[in-house]
Amino acid sequence: MELKIFTLIAILFSLNGYAQMKGTSALGLGVVIDNGRSEGVSVSTNEYKSRSYSLGYGVFVSDHDKIGMELRYGTSKNEFKSLSDSGGSEEDGESYGGSLTYQHFYPLLKTLYAYAGVNAGYTQRTSTATYFYDAPYTESEIAKLHSAGAIGGVTWFMSKSFALEINIISLNATYTTSVRETDDGDFIRNSKSSGFNLTTQGSINNLGFKIFLLF
Repeated sequence: MELKIFTLIAILFSLNGYAQMKGTSALGLGVVIDNGRSEGVSVSTNEYKSRSYSLGYGVFVSDHDKIGMELRYGTSKNEFKSLSDSGGSEEDGESYGGSLTYQHFYPLLKTLYAYAGVNAGYTQRTSTATYFYDAPYTESEIAKLHSAGAIGGVTWFMSKSFALEINIISLNATYTTSVRETDDGDFIRNSKSSGFNLTTQGSINNLGFKIFLLF
């Protein structure tokens, strides 16, 4: 909570800094950390952890327009424990991918800008889940996700060399294919799905942000 409040105060009350200019390059590093725990009524517990990292490069093709690309890598872990029958499960996941992005910036305060843009990306995720019941078994899955959509947020140009960016809203259409198998190689499922989602739970809600080096 303290980090979120500090970030908002710094953005709203910054008085010195520099905006983007045509020809400026931006090298960005992003981090998203998400931890959680839930408990059933004397029945079960569930804990999850996820980490996501991104490295991006963009260039301002005009004073208010930036195009860029981004590479992403992430890990996740989910542990479920049933208190009633001593069963449970553990799932570990790993993902990687990339995207292309276009952003247009709108001035709000002296160094604070809102942005809106579009992006298209690809992500591949592999996961392994082990189930601990009467006959323990393992399942593995490979999922491939194609996405395209719109994004929006705020960017604070702190100085000529640094900027901080927070994503607030995203609108995406997705298409996913996946293959799931058991530990002995038996085929379980080959699926395809499409989806559409709108979220306002952007990076500021799960301690995610991007820091850019401008040069």
